[in-house]
Amino acid sequence: RGGAWAGPMARVRWRSAGYLAVFIVSALATYNSLQTLHGHARAGRHLEVEHFHHHHHTPTPAASTPGHLRGSGARVADLEPFHRPPRDDGEKNPAARIDAGDDVETAVRRGEFGLGASSFTTRSKESERTDRIDAKPQLATKKDEKKRDEKGNGKYHVLLTANDAVYVRWQSRIMYHQYKKIASDPALAGAMGGFTRILHSGKPDDLMDEIPTVVVDPLPEGIKDHGYVVLHRPYAFKQWLDTHAADIEEEYVLMTEPDHLYLRGMPLFATPTRAAAFPFFYIDPKKPEFTPIVQKYNEVEAPIDAFAPIGNSPVMISVESLSRVVPMWHDLAVAMKQDPEADKAFGWVIEMWAYSIASAQVGVTYELHPEMMLQPPWDDSFQVKGKVAYIIHYTYGQDFAKSGVATPGKIGEWHFDKRDFTGFPPKEKIPMPPKDAHEVIQKMMTIINEGITELPHWP
Repeated sequence: RGGAWAGPMARVRWRSAGYLAVFIVSALATYNSLQTLHGHARAGRHLEVEHFHHHHHTPTPAASTPGHLRGSGARVADLEPFHRPPRDDGEKNPAARIDAGDDVETAVRRGEFGLGASSFTTRSKESERTDRIDAKPQLATKKDEKKRDEKGNGKYHVLLTANDAVYVRWQSRIMYHQYKKIASDPALAGAMGGFTRILHSGKPDDLMDEIPTVVVDPLPEGIKDHGYVVLHRPYAFKQWLDTHAADIEEEYVLMTEPDHLYLRGMPLFATPTRAAAFPFFYIDPKKPEFTPIVQKYNEVEAPIDAFAPIGNSPVMISVESLSRVVPMWHDLAVAMKQDPEADKAFGWVIEMWAYSIASAQVGVTYELHPEMMLQPPWDDSFQVKGKVAYIIHYTYGQDFAKSGVATPGKIGEWHFDKRDFTGFPPKEKIPMPPKDAHEVIQKMMTIINEGITELPHWP
């Protein structure tokens, strides 16, 4: 496009401290409403951890805060956004409870997701400022393309973005440990190729020799993330495309996250003209409360059906297509995060919305694959619509009764939540779930415990 963008995407700025106050109040409201979706009832106790804007719940007494969290100094910026637990407010807020028989979508449609609608307003040009970088990737040269064509092997390269926080590091170690097992087994590998961790902390860490890693910078100093760490992700991919994409053999990549555990390798779902992605039901541009905001950023006037219900992970996509999406994805994510209307409506999934909108703007389309990923405790079988799944995503807290019945939203007699290990990794093997708990949670904990017991120098 060149030059500054026209319209509300360009030159977004806070006009005064009053805007900042509005942002904080609306953010707190969004945080509280989102509590009911992810994880378990212990979330409120996380408030006492320093700077935990990721868990804005009603504080509980210090005595009830898990000992490993009190005084840990962990920062919410080290956590991935949106993946947070529901609360159990008892009779004070019965609507906040998620029944054990509900799946996520049922709970959300019952009004417990709480993204919130916002009125559609257009901000004046005087209240806008440019807050974007030159995010256009340097496309591969003909020499680079020839290199990839010669090496092209019908596989995809796994890309993991991460910072150097303890919370992210231990998950990344287990994730890569499981990747190696699957990728080395011809019966399970599918079209898995190589692996790269894109470390966006700006400096090497002590996992460089354990996990194949490239180091890139965090967002430039002039662009504020407002405590939303995932805002760094598009910029990390931009740098990878600029300086490292030509070095891989594969023509396709699979964008993934630290809390993804591989059951088996996917086949090559993507094609040169069509990417593949997992659908998220809450990314729904046709919902009346979301459509005006989507259209606000729809500069090419793409039809509403062009907006896929996806985020950027898990996504399988050609390097060429990714290079088209990333510049728009970055600029949209930055602009939308600083737009109070969009930030209020989309909350902690605003970066996912930015990816979907960016894809529609540049004409990249997706084939949806629900079998790409399981999300226990809601998914209790390895089958998704008759197809065997590929990844376990352990974003939710896990609570089960001794009988093996899941009790989401209420602390169970057996419990695991990755957030309980924010300041340091699990120090030893975690007790397994009740024997009658479903097969997905059994497999999930088996993989995690194998990482804990098999990886050298743990923790």
